[in-house]
Amino acid sequence: MFDKTDLKLIYELNQNCRQPHTELGKKLRISKQVVRYRIQQLEKKGVVQGYHAMIDWRKLGYNAIRVYLKWQNINPETEEEIYQYLKQDPMFMWTVKFEGDIDIAFYLWIKSIPEFSKKWYDFLEKYKKYILKYEIYESVNMIHYPMKPLVNDFSTEEKIIGEEEKVKYDQKDYEILKIVTENGHISIVDLAKRIEVTPKAALYRLRSLEKKGIILGYNALIDTNKLGYKFYKIDFYLNDLSQLNSLHEFAKQHKNIVYRMRTIGGPDFEIEVMIKDVIAMKNIVAEIRKHFPNIINRYRFHRFEYTIKQVYLPGEN
Repeated sequence: MFDKTDLKLIYELNQNCRQPHTELGKKLRISKQVVRYRIQQLEKKGVVQGYHAMIDWRKLGYNAIRVYLKWQNINPETEEEIYQYLKQDPMFMWTVKFEGDIDIAFYLWIKSIPEFSKKWYDFLEKYKKYILKYEIYESVNMIHYPMKPLVNDFSTEEKIIGEEEKVKYDQKDYEILKIVTENGHISIVDLAKRIEVTPKAALYRLRSLEKKGIILGYNALIDTNKLGYKFYKIDFYLNDLSQLNSLHEFAKQHKNIVYRMRTIGGPDFEIEVMIKDVIAMKNIVAEIRKHFPNIINRYRFHRFEYTIKQVYLPGEN
C-alpha cells in the first residue's frame, strides 16, 4: 500500500514538517509536484493526521506528572465519563488507553505541587472507588527519536523535552505557540496575519522561540496503525544503574526504539518501541537482556490501544 518513497516522505515529515517541497524532493529524488501529490494522498488516507510544533513545557515554567491507573468494578459508561472529564480539563494533556498491567496513563501539566494535589484529590473524590491501584511519577525528561523503523538510513538525533529551566516569553509568543501546535506547517504570511504583525516580525519571533528551545521541532502526526505498526511501552527495573548510559546509547541506535523517558519514582529504563507485532516486541526485550545481563531485575510492557486526548501546549484543550 505504501512504497519506500512514501515511507521516506512520512519519515521526513515526522522529522520536520516545515521542510519546503523542493527540499523534500531533493531528498527523495522526485519533483516538488510529486511531493505535493504524495502528501495530499497521505492526508486523504488519514496517514498524516496533522502537523504540530514540539514544545518543551519545562521552558514555559511547567512540570509534568505522569499517572498510571488500573480500574476495578467499572462499567463502560463510567469509563467514558472519566475520559470526558480528562478531555475537558486543560491540565490533563496526553492521555492513552493501554492494554496490560495498566489500563490508562495520563500526564498533567503543573506549576506547583499544591496545584497538582488539589487536582488529584478532586479526581480521587470522584472516581477512587473505580481505581484498583495507581502510580504517580514526576517526569524528568522525554527523548524523541525519528520514526526509525520506516527507513534503513535513519538519524539518531535526540529531541529532549524537560531538561532546561524556564525562559522568558510573552503573550504574543504564546499566541504563536498556540497556532503552531495546531498547524505546524502554517506559512509565515498566514502566521503574521493571525497574530497581526508583519511577516518579518512573525519570522523573528518564531526563530526566537526555536533559539530559546521552547520549540524543539515540527512534526507530522502519523497514524502508525495504517502503516501496520503498533506501539509498546516497556519498563525495566534494574539491579544497579552502572550501565544506564550504555542503555541510553542502545536506545539511541536501535531501529525500533522511538521514545525514551525518565521519571522520579518510576522504572529505571523506559522505552517505547514501534513494531509490527508482539513477537517483535519480545525480541527487543530478549535483545536488551542479552546485551545487559545481570542488571535487569524485572520488566513489564503495555500495548497502546488508542489515544484518548493529545494536546501539545499547557492550558490548551
